[in-house]
Parts: sequence; C-alpha cells; structure tokens
Amino acid sequence: MAETAGLLAACAAYGVPTSLQLPREPLSDDAFTALLHGAEHHRLVGFLGAAARDGAVALKGEQRAALEEVLEGWLAHALRVEALLLAMADVLEREGVSYRVLKGVALANSVYADPALRVFGDVDVLVPSADFSRAAHVLESDLGAQRALPELRPGFDTRFGREAMLRSATGLELDIHRTFVDGAFGLTVDLDDLFTPPRQFSLGSREIPTLPAPQQFLNACYAAALADWPPRLASQRDVVQLLKVDAPSSADVLDLARRWRAEAVVARAVCSARQALDPQFTHPLFAWARAFRPTPLDRLLLASYRGPGRGFTAHGAALLVVPGISGKLAYLRAIALPQPAYLEERGVSRGGFLRRAMSRLRGR
Repeated sequence: MAETAGLLAACAAYGVPTSLQLPREPLSDDAFTALLHGAEHHRLVGFLGAAARDGAVALKGEQRAALEEVLEGWLAHALRVEALLLAMADVLEREGVSYRVLKGVALANSVYADPALRVFGDVDVLVPSADFSRAAHVLESDLGAQRALPELRPGFDTRFGREAMLRSATGLELDIHRTFVDGAFGLTVDLDDLFTPPRQFSLGSREIPTLPAPQQFLNACYAAALADWPPRLASQRDVVQLLKVDAPSSADVLDLARRWRAEAVVARAVCSARQALDPQFTHPLFAWARAFRPTPLDRLLLASYRGPGRGFTAHGAALLVVPGISGKLAYLRAIALPQPAYLEERGVSRGGFLRRAMSRLRGR
C-alpha cells in the first residue's frame, strides 16, 4: 500500500518540478495493477499515460497495453461529457441563465497544456441561486435528464443546498451547483463573487465561461480540502497546477477567502497538496498556508468534512453558520426530517434514515 501511494503521488506530480520519482524499472504485475486501479480512482490515468509515453516510467508490453486501453476509455468518456456540456450550454444560453463551468472539464481545458492529462467524470456547472430551480427544470426538459434525488425538503436547494445531480438520457452525470460544497463552508461563500466577469476556455468552436483565476483557485481548494475524504490526488494536483501555471494573486485569493470565512480551507488545501506532491517551486501562498493557524471553530468545521459520517456531520456543523433562529430551524428540520419523496428514492424509511445516520456517526 505504501509503495502504491508513493507511486500515485509521483504520477500526480508528473509535469511539475518535484522531488518525487517514478520507477525506472518495470513494476511487478501485481504492483502495476494496484497502480492502475489507484490511478483510475484518483483521476490520474492521463498523467500516468503521459509519463509512459515520455519514457519516464518503465512498463512491460502488456502493462502498456492495459494502460492504453483504460486511458482510451476515459478519453472517450471525456468526449461524451464535453458533448453534454455543449448541449447544456445551448440550453442555458437560450434561456438566458448565466453559468460557469467548474472543476475537471474546465481545468482540463484551461490550465493544463494537454486536456488529456486531466480526466474527469461529469459536468459541473454553477448557476445563480435565483435561477437554480429553473436551470434544473429546463435541463431536465430539454436534455431528457432526470434528477437523481429529490431535494431534502421543498425549497431547501435554493436556500441551503449545494447541487442537484441530474442523469442525462445517455446516463452521464450533470451536476447543477449553486455553491461549492455542502455544509458550513458552502453556506459562507458570497455567491455574488462567483458571477463577476468570467474567464473563457475553448471547447470546439465555442468559448465557455468558467470562474476568474482567484475564484477558480478557491474552487480547487474546496475540492481538495473538503469534497472527498481521503482527498483525490487529482484535486491536489489541481491546486499545485493553478499555483504553478496560473499564479493567482495571493492578495485576491486571501481577500475572497477572508470574506467567505474560508482561510482554513485554503490553508488545508495548499498544505496537503504541498505535502503530497512536494512541488519544487515557490508561491507566496505556500508560506502563508504553513504559518496559518485555524481558530477552534475552523478546526471544528474542517473536522465535520472528515470520516464516514461526514455527510451528516457537515450538515450538522452547518447549523453554526446558518443565520437566524428561523433559518437554523428550517435547516435542522430538513436534515433531520427529509420529505417522504427523498426517503422513498433512497429506499429507506424515516427510522431507517436516522439509524443509518447514527451508524455512520459511530463509525467516525
């Protein structure tokens, strides 16, 4: 396991200055299989493929063939996802809904020299909170998409939620966001800051809007620090890649982070990415993150995103930042007493839902 973890980190760092080294001698078949499976989980097959083509990692003939087959599958999937993105853009632009494309597909096409390096699984698009329900509805109607789960309670999504996950008619996932993450740190983002004039990336013959550099970097930090536990290495590479290639202004990043009460998120993302990938270049945010000391509340909120019960603890900790007694009561009612349609879609009773929550919490 330790050997595979080290190899995966070296894959994630491939292409940036780093002390991490890929093996110069062919791996055993078992070690290669573990590496390939880990690379798929961490979304690193593009980096592993580039290293193999450059001769930076030694592979046997059958290992190279297996890697190329897996990479071909991911790149074919990427083309289907990008086609869905273009269809989504048509619908939202026709309806006059502003949007910003987030995460993998935007990063692959904007800050990586070769989009094939950064594979991705779905489309993530941000829309204004006021247009959230309308955007989901028109995409369901015009693209034949279906919502995977009803909202916790009517009105929860547009007031407190992160996203609505849709499934396209071809089975691809399309996530409609109003903020970056569930829980407290999603609720403290100033959503107006996300719809300042965008940067653009080219996809086919189209120019597609994504977030400006500081906001895109913060989005990458939220993904690296909060979205998955343990974090995916591709998310940590995104943080390093943006610092190296985009070189976002520290002042602009930290101004947003302070206003969003998210300095602890940025510090965790930057420190963990630096520790995992050991980049050999400098950026002022490395020194700032190393010196940053989170408050007790910061530590509590960060901890709520960790462990097997984080889907419940992140929601519970959010009560600390939801404004007003009525807001806290509405939020608590939604997370403790979801509407019947939500429970039915998940195949649980109300009692089963509460028992599952307690079981996850005991597993922390």
